[in-house]
Formats: sequence, structure tokens, C-alpha cells
Amino acid sequence: MKPDYDLISYPFLNEDAKVVDHEILTDKLSASLGHILSQNTPLEKETWWLLERVLHLNGSLRGKMAISDADVKEGLLMYHVLKERNKGRVVNFVYPTGSSIATLYHNARCEAKIVTRNLHLIEKSGVVVPQILIDFSNLAANLLFAFAIETNRLENIDEIEFISKSY
Repeated sequence: MKPDYDLISYPFLNEDAKVVDHEILTDKLSASLGHILSQNTPLEKETWWLLERVLHLNGSLRGKMAISDADVKEGLLMYHVLKERNKGRVVNFVYPTGSSIATLYHNARCEAKIVTRNLHLIEKSGVVVPQILIDFSNLAANLLFAFAIETNRLENIDEIEFISKSY
């Protein structure tokens, strides 16, 4: 009997492999970036850049590798520019607050960290995970933090330092 594709949201959902989780998590992250774009972020160009690469990250385990060294280098350059521009604004931990767009970037940052964690779990399960995918997903999380801080800077919102009782 031929499957009814109208009743299948994603053809790999019944697989046991954590690769499916990677694809779902990167899909969620890409949807969050799309939401940020709908909010007229001042970092539209940078967010589009990251969104495209997150979608490439999605298929790079099951399919053809679509994240390149050039992507990592370009992302690092963007990150270093934003980090330098916001030098002194973040000393230690900060609350994930600020403008509504900055808080959306903070949420997306958490999703990128979940993607990274899942890649490590996939690797521990015995699947070969190219290091560039782990590096890029970590970089995505760092970029999203930098996007949040930059958005707050552009809106003249100061970061609020969080003083941890644990560290």
C-alpha cells in the first residue's frame, strides 16, 4: 500500500537514529531565525546569512556536506567584528534580556547549543560527525549571542550582569 504523504510531516520521523533529532532541531532553529527576520531585526543581512547555513547544517549529516571552511571563516569574521564592537558591554554573565529581538536571539542561541549537544551525542553513538559541523554549530550559538548584544547596543539597551552564586 502506498503511503499517504499528506499524513506524513517528515519521512524520517520513525527512525531510531539521532540524525533525525539533528534535522528537527536545526529545523526549529531555522524557524526561530525566520521569526526574528519577521520582526525587522537591525541585523537582517547577518541573520539571513546564518539562516541559510543552519538549513545547510540540517542536511549535512544525512546528505552531502554543505558547510564549508569558508562558512566558518566568514562566520568567525562576523563574530569578531561584533565582539570588538561590543567590547566592555559584556564582562561576565548577562541576563538574556533587552529588546524583544535580542531576547529572540537569546532563545535561538539556546537552540543552537542544543544542536551542538545533539551532534556530540550522535558522535558518541558511533556516527561519524565531521568536526566542522560541531565547530559551526558552536559558532552559530556564539554568533546569536553577539547578535543579541549588538541588537541591544543599537537600541541603547544596557546589558544587565548576572552574578552567579555557583561560579
